[in-house]
Amino acid sequence: MTTTYVHLPQEEDIGPEGRSYSITENVINHNGRELFFLYVLASEISFCDRNYAPHIANINVKGYVVKWKYISNEKGETISEIDQINDSADRRTITDFLHTNYSVSTINFI
Repeated sequence: MTTTYVHLPQEEDIGPEGRSYSITENVINHNGRELFFLYVLASEISFCDRNYAPHIANINVKGYVVKWKYISNEKGETISEIDQINDSADRRTITDFLHTNYSVSTINFI
């Protein structure tokens, strides 16, 4: 299924102070196609039980690039067309690849 993606601000804090996070967009070659994913990093996390984590990172896989940054919307935000990955075998292969090459515990397909 093909969807549109509105690009978010890169490598700057998003959200309120003390609960913010940053996003870095990545496009890599995977099995002959361009795989698009977001590396999401939240730092200085405080939990309600008073525990603390210096940072938490995860990867949100968006899918394969169909059209990259081909148009802008009325707000000036850049838009890409992305082919979502629904095949479970593809998802396993991509998850294994990303776990091997990136230091994250969570990989989501969204």
